[in-house]
Amino acid sequence: MKIRTRKIGNLHETGQYIVREYDDFEYVNPINQIMTMYIGSMMSFERDMLMMKGFNAPEEIIGEILFKRAINDWKEELNRYKAIRIPENLINILKTDKKKEQINLLKGLSLTSDELIAFIFKSHEDFGYTYSQYKASHHHEGLDEKELPAVIHIEEDGKIHTIGKTKLTEGQQKQVIEHRKVTVSKFIDNGDKWHCFFLTFKSLGGKEQYKDGHPHMHYISNSWNISRQDVKEQLTNKKYSLPSLPHIDFHTHRNPRDDK
Repeated sequence: MKIRTRKIGNLHETGQYIVREYDDFEYVNPINQIMTMYIGSMMSFERDMLMMKGFNAPEEIIGEILFKRAINDWKEELNRYKAIRIPENLINILKTDKKKEQINLLKGLSLTSDELIAFIFKSHEDFGYTYSQYKASHHHEGLDEKELPAVIHIEEDGKIHTIGKTKLTEGQQKQVIEHRKVTVSKFIDNGDKWHCFFLTFKSLGGKEQYKDGHPHMHYISNSWNISRQDVKEQLTNKKYSLPSLPHIDFHTHRNPRDDK
């Protein structure tokens, strides 16, 4: 798996946007995969902090120290994931091949991003599932991607923040963000059995007609009698066509769940 890091802006003046891009991956051990991504991100972040503070030392020494720190942090993070209580209904979807039972088990289910990762870990350790992830991104028709700046960010107050040269007006830049279609799908596989949880940026942003705009994800499995390859191809298309699917309330740090 390749991890590409782009640093945009000046770290010592106005700060930087750090963009990390991960290649799609298939049929991997999820714990090893997340560990690799976590350690890489932690080392990159701490290296940037050292540079900002003017710390100067040979790269071999810095790399060794940062790696040890990242490993120790990962051990704590892994223990945190393993301590997360996973909804029993979610685990039970792995124990049935009946579509109706899976749909009923998912009714009213609410998941956090941490619970989903903890579930994927458990599916591997207790049930032998592997992990795959695919991401598809499409811009609206007529856009010349060569005209895009390095960064377009819409602030909470609606103000556009841009880094890099562009001929696009603020209105056109806003249109780029609002009409961009991104789908992220996570598959777990065990032989012919597979389960897929996927979301779009629109579903994550509450811009679909579900519970008055509540962020959510979708679910499908081999029990729908659609091949895994067909589902994967649909989800990487600009417009996917799948039958009616269960919705799962989904919570991230941007819309934390109130568990009181």
